[in-house]
Amino acid sequence: MALAGCGGDDSPPHASVPPELAGLDDAVMTETRYVRRADLDEERLQACGATGTFPGGVERRTVDGESLTLDSGTSLRACDAIPDPAPDPDRVAGNPWCGGSTGRLENGRLTDPRLHFCTAESSEITAFAWVEAGEGTRWLVVRGSDRREIYDVLGTVLPHVRVTTTENINPAGSASFAIEEYGADGAKLREYTLEAAVAG
Repeated sequence: MALAGCGGDDSPPHASVPPELAGLDDAVMTETRYVRRADLDEERLQACGATGTFPGGVERRTVDGESLTLDSGTSLRACDAIPDPAPDPDRVAGNPWCGGSTGRLENGRLTDPRLHFCTAESSEITAFAWVEAGEGTRWLVVRGSDRREIYDVLGTVLPHVRVTTTENINPAGSASFAIEEYGADGAKLREYTLEAAVAG
């Protein structure tokens, strides 16, 4: 999967829903892949503002946006993209990313979900945040009004999942994500709402 970046192909993901989750109503499988450091595009990394040492990155593509997450061991770096972003004087021309976030890890745990907004030319806002999957979680689901988006949790590779939504957003700086976590057998492990705020 090659991330389209801002202004690129905005078709939805085409990955298949796992058989274990076939019973979920209105389910959509997002695209996820782990990319080794040597195979990551250097220009995209520079545009992302990536610094430090990391073994690779996780690319995710959802219905609403795309992201790249890099794990240095002590911090996470994410760069986010949406189709047709609104003009932004702070973004260098040709930069595929609408913005990004850096989060600190303490004992492997993220101290903040690092909520970030991207605004489209249509004025629609897409919210991005990390969810830290619980023990035993194989798939993480973000529940919306018209669909459930399924994310593949890469376990020990990178349990921090960058998710998106265009619902339940307060443009002043907060968003909520309705989360469900499922085990490898398709059993629901937990359900909760992640309340995230833009770090000030």
